[in-house]
Amino acid sequence: MGYYYHGTGYNEDALDTMIQIIESGGIKSMNQRNTYYDTLYNGEDYISVSKWIYDDKEAESSYKDSSFYGWIFNMPCFIIDDSIEAIHAKKVEHGYNLDHNKERVSEFVDEWHVKDIISLDKIVGIALPFGWIKGSLIILKKVLVILKYAKENEWQVYDSNLDLIKNVQSEELIYGTKKLS
Repeated sequence: MGYYYHGTGYNEDALDTMIQIIESGGIKSMNQRNTYYDTLYNGEDYISVSKWIYDDKEAESSYKDSSFYGWIFNMPCFIIDDSIEAIHAKKVEHGYNLDHNKERVSEFVDEWHVKDIISLDKIVGIALPFGWIKGSLIILKKVLVILKYAKENEWQVYDSNLDLIKNVQSEELIYGTKKLS
């Protein structure tokens, strides 16, 4: 059993994004948010999620070019129950022409797409980059807001460091009592 992961960004704005997602009732596609900009592989109707697909032997050499490494490790992310309906995106080369393409594609082998919305009841945990807090009262306040929501929703809380997968699998968490499985 694995989980899906949805990262919210790579700077302190990612914490604001995480709060907005929680307050809006779920992770939503651009169409669901009435937000439009140059689309990525997930397009306007889908949400990109990552899944850890590597075993210990191949992880070190393979994951650095993955969506997991780019959007999950050391960044704020949601940990999502694997019962959601997700489509495994076909791997294509960077620069693939998306015009008129109906099939789900990504430049990452470990990316899946979810249509429209992932409701909060499908989120089982969050991971936060606790190293970001050092010396920043603004970031600390945002983290405390997120932790309040995590407590209200009974989500597990993890540090999003490079041991995230091992910690989720062994249930080594920062906060929480609810079992993921």
